[in-house]
Amino acid sequence: MSPPSAGPALAIEMAPQRSASEPPKARPLPEPRLPSLAPPPVPPEATVEELQGRLSSHPFWNNRLLQACRRGLLTREDYAGIFSQYALVTRSAPRFLHALLAQCDSEPWSAKLTQALWEEHAAQPPEQQPAALFRTFLRNGLGVDLESIHFHDFTRYFVRECLDWCLRSPPHEACAFLAFGMEALLPRLYSVFVDGLQQAGVAERHLAFFHRKMQGDTRRVNLLAEMVRAHTGEPGWFDACTRAMERALELQGNFLNGLFESARYRRLAPLMERIQARLPLVPEEPDPRTLHLGDLSNVVPFFRQTHEPRSIDFSVDRVPFPGEVLETSVVQVAPGRRSEPREHAHEVLLVVLSGTGRVHVRGTAVLVKPGDAVFIPRWALHQAQSTGPEPLVLLTVTDHGLTRHAHEDEVLRAAHLKRATGVDL
Repeated sequence: MSPPSAGPALAIEMAPQRSASEPPKARPLPEPRLPSLAPPPVPPEATVEELQGRLSSHPFWNNRLLQACRRGLLTREDYAGIFSQYALVTRSAPRFLHALLAQCDSEPWSAKLTQALWEEHAAQPPEQQPAALFRTFLRNGLGVDLESIHFHDFTRYFVRECLDWCLRSPPHEACAFLAFGMEALLPRLYSVFVDGLQQAGVAERHLAFFHRKMQGDTRRVNLLAEMVRAHTGEPGWFDACTRAMERALELQGNFLNGLFESARYRRLAPLMERIQARLPLVPEEPDPRTLHLGDLSNVVPFFRQTHEPRSIDFSVDRVPFPGEVLETSVVQVAPGRRSEPREHAHEVLLVVLSGTGRVHVRGTAVLVKPGDAVFIPRWALHQAQSTGPEPLVLLTVTDHGLTRHAHEDEVLRAAHLKRATGVDL
């Protein structure tokens, strides 16, 4: 009979025996653990430089108004409307600083802001203060009646939103809004405006306001940037300042787009108002010469071009019909010669009065004779060629009276031709 069980057997692994003469083995030391190091703090100057870098390459600089200024597509009349609206912005600029000052909880910074405001405004002679210089520019440079300015809703919205941001945001965000989204871009922005104004024929002597802003001291911008740096220790500082700058640039971009659209509308508004008012363009008994083209003796010489190597020899004469939308001209192409290949923003109807020839419209050429008509779509490259022994004479009817108001390139072309020829298109 087997003995009673003492319970489950336990397997115990015995350590190997070592002899008395065998030295003990050294235990390996644990790998040293280096303390985790936090990244070194970024100096405030580096973060401010990053904001400035983002400003210099921001899409804001591709704004349609600024592109039109650079290309010289705006007239003096366009700028009169644009800067009449800008008057509210320049007049309100000190209010933005006052809004920042109202919520500034630091006496030293409040004192510095107050000093900056006093130096720019109260310390200057009245006629040299920014608001006075801008009024002089509007009155003498652009011929604006200051008492008749009506501010658009988008202008008032822009000023109100800027003021509201400065009043309701934390001080460092308000400072970033003003420093990098408003003040720091002024020299570059105003240089674009000056370039456009000069191309529009505004004399240099009327641009003192812009040159002062472009070349004046930068103490106010530096002060605002210094106030931004003073808050770098606050959580989320950089992201908040970036949002503030982006908001300012968004508001300014929308405002400039509104100015651009208002300039285009202003060109068309008088024409549309006369159409809606059913106002005729001629008196009760108009001069027959303004209605009837009996021969070519009543045309007004306008343009002629010859280029022997390219076989170009043609002239353009105006027919003095009092049209606002339709514009009528007579084109004469010398025998065996061509007109200049052109493309326009307006549509063209060609009617052959005399001669024979060929009219090219993009990739198609048609033979023409007296009584034929050819339609030229807008932006279609076209050219007329005289193939007979006498000049090819074409009566052209276009809608240039409309497109010269609606299309920037045509506005500029009409203005340049008027200055060069004295003929009002």
